[in-house]
Amino acid sequence: MSLHSIWMIILALLWLGHVNYMDGFEFMNDYFNMRSFFKEYVLQSSSALESDDKMLFINTSRNNELLPFDNDNTINSVITDRVVLAEKLRILNENKDKIKFIICDVFFESPSADAAADSLLQEEIRKLSDANKLVMPGFYNDIEKELINPVFKGTTGLSQYRSSFMNIQFLKYTLILYDGMPQIPLIAWEAITNSKIQRKEIGFINYYTHNGRWVLNTFIPEFRYSQSDLVEGLNYFQLGLFEDYFLKDEQVVIIGDFEGAYDIHHSMAGLISGPVILANITASLLNNDHVISIWYRIVLFLVFFYVSYHTLCYQSRSEPGLSRWAKILHQIRDKKIYLVLLLLVYVSMLFFHHYLHILILLSYFGLIDFFKNYIFKKKGENNNF
Repeated sequence: MSLHSIWMIILALLWLGHVNYMDGFEFMNDYFNMRSFFKEYVLQSSSALESDDKMLFINTSRNNELLPFDNDNTINSVITDRVVLAEKLRILNENKDKIKFIICDVFFESPSADAAADSLLQEEIRKLSDANKLVMPGFYNDIEKELINPVFKGTTGLSQYRSSFMNIQFLKYTLILYDGMPQIPLIAWEAITNSKIQRKEIGFINYYTHNGRWVLNTFIPEFRYSQSDLVEGLNYFQLGLFEDYFLKDEQVVIIGDFEGAYDIHHSMAGLISGPVILANITASLLNNDHVISIWYRIVLFLVFFYVSYHTLCYQSRSEPGLSRWAKILHQIRDKKIYLVLLLLVYVSMLFFHHYLHILILLSYFGLIDFFKNYIFKKKGENNNF
């Protein structure tokens, strides 16, 4: 039973961290709806009232300029107003000792029509990057197998989301992609905590550690912020209106298209903009949601030990002549391991922020139960013969 429980822990966590296939999206939708209802109507709490102390959101959706078509651009392109952005980064640079980090979720694909504005913006990006206070996105082209860097020099990370197979929605997030390329939230977390995630190998299986603790490189983030949490003037401000007195001590500043005008994704929390996803990933990292704690492994071991014992060693004995309700109660007791597994999944998500694939767990133990009953049935038939 102990060996089988350890095997189940390895299987469940490897599936979570390495498999991006049929992730039970509908179950996750139901879970988030239930959690939102419980949080709003039972606990009567709102993260929108708390988030302004931890993070500051600066919205670029309404501060754009037109990049006209020319020999390099075949169509008119909308880009973030770089004069305004350079001025706001200058304010952040003057207050860099006050803030934790800046995530600038604006992809600078090409120069603007204003070379002087680009020069000013480059200078502010350089200063903040040298101070280890800013990261901006690059892009990895899967087809060309090429990393496309922004036109400005500075600290760069990936900002790419992978939808699960057979789903178009964002669910799982991978911190390190393409054999060593870090994503933006990981770079921010490493700068804030002054630590690194290390990649290790056992045979052909990769795993990751931080300060000697097992961590997940791919995980389903806790959605502490949703699109509906955005309250202008409270936790997000328009780029053109931002001033230094909006800042509070020890905040993570995220700049991007928070209204989702050009950067919107389907998720289990509904439609959500790219910067809000990055805010959730960063918050998950800062709350150690990616860490597989010893207490979590103990809970998994105890539950899997009980379920393994019940599945492999317990034999159901139904007495004849039972009433209908007695038969129903007998079936509930007989199949209680499936209720225990469902409870484990909810406890895992609510208290440890790890999602165990309920379909895989139920299917695995269901097959064991089926073959065990088949063997006992054949054994009984042979004894009767």
